Amino acid sequence: MKVSVERDALSLGLQQVMSLVALRPATPILGNVLMEAEANQLTMTTTNLDCSIRCSVAAEIAEPGKTTVNVRKFTSIVKAFPCEGVDLTMAPGAKQITLSCGGSVFRIITADATDFPPLPTFDASQTFSMAAADLYQMISQVAYAQSTDDHRQILRGIYFNFSDGRMTLVTTDGRRLATVWKEISGPEGFFTVPSLTVGELEKLLADGDEVRLSFNARQVAFHITYKSPSGPSSVYIISKVVEGSYPNYKQVIPGSTDSRVRINREFFLFAIQRAALVTNDISKSVKLTFCENLLEISASSAEYGDARERLAIVHGCQGPVEIGFNPRYLVEPLRALKDDEIVFEFRDHLSAGVIRNDSNFLCVIMPLRSGA
Repeated sequence: MKVSVERDALSLGLQQVMSLVALRPATPILGNVLMEAEANQLTMTTTNLDCSIRCSVAAEIAEPGKTTVNVRKFTSIVKAFPCEGVDLTMAPGAKQITLSCGGSVFRIITADATDFPPLPTFDASQTFSMAAADLYQMISQVAYAQSTDDHRQILRGIYFNFSDGRMTLVTTDGRRLATVWKEISGPEGFFTVPSLTVGELEKLLADGDEVRLSFNARQVAFHITYKSPSGPSSVYIISKVVEGSYPNYKQVIPGSTDSRVRINREFFLFAIQRAALVTNDISKSVKLTFCENLLEISASSAEYGDARERLAIVHGCQGPVEIGFNPRYLVEPLRALKDDEIVFEFRDHLSAGVIRNDSNFLCVIMPLRSGA
C-alpha cells in the first residue's frame, strides 16, 4: 500500500467513522478501522456488528492495499500532524503501517484485514433518494422523543413509514409523541432505525448533499454524498432495524381539540425556559394558563421560589384553562422547529396538548397531574 492524502480530509473521514466504535469493544478487531486503498480513493470502515459505517475520501493511490489499525490512536496521530499532506506506506505482508507528514514519521502496528468483519450482504427491496438536508431536518424534529427504556426496544429509535405517497417519521417514549412527514413517490414499507444509528445519521447528514435510502425487512442503508472537496466524498451506513411491531401511533393523536391557539414560537420557547429556571427535581412542572387573549406561564418550587411570564395571544375562551407540563417536553419540539409561529391545541387540564406547525409536524405531549 502506498497512499498520499490530505490530512484534513483523512482526519474528517476518520472522525466520521470513529464514533461508532465502543471505548471497550467486544474484540480487539472491532476497535480497528479497515483501510482500503484503490481507484483513487481511501475507504475507511468501522463496525459494531449491529451498525457499520464506510467513508471514502479522495487520495492518490500509487499502490493499492488494505489493512486495519486502532482507529482512536490512528485518528489522534493524524489530527496532530503539522502539515497538510499525509503519506501512508505498507509493504505486502508487513505488520506495521508508516505514516509520514513533514518531518513526522510514525510506524503503527496493524492487524490483518481478513480478520475484520465484512459488511453485511444487503439486498435492498426498496430504494429512493432525497436531499440530505431534508432528511436531517426531519430526523432532528423528532429524535428527542425516542425512548431510553431498555425494556421497550421498539421505541428506542425512529419509526419510518412509507405509505400512500408519504414518508412519515415517528418517535415516542410514552409521555410524548413526535411525528413529521413528507410527500414522496416510490417506496412502500416500514422499519425502525435504532437510536445509535439515528445519532450517527444526525452527524453524517448535517453537511451532506444527497442521501439514498435503501431497506428491506431486516436492514436499512443510507448512502450520503458530499460536495465539499476538502472532506469525504461519500459515507455509507448500514444498520440492522429494531425487531418488533411499532405501536399504533395514530391512536395517540387527538382527533379534535376544543381550543387552537397561534403563538410566536421563539417567545413561547424563551418564556418556558425562563420559567423553568425555578423548577427542581421534585417540581418539574410549568403551568400554562389560557385566558381570553392571554397566556400565562408559571412555575414554582419550595427551594427556589416562583416565576411568571405573560404572552398576548388570540384566544376567546369562556374561562381560564390551566395545564401542567414537563418543561423539557415543551422546549424540545419548540427548539427543533424553525417556524415563526406554532399552533398549540388543547382541551382541558387532563388531556394532551398538541404542538403543530402549518405544514408537516406535530408533537403530542401528555400533561402532568395537578401537584406533579
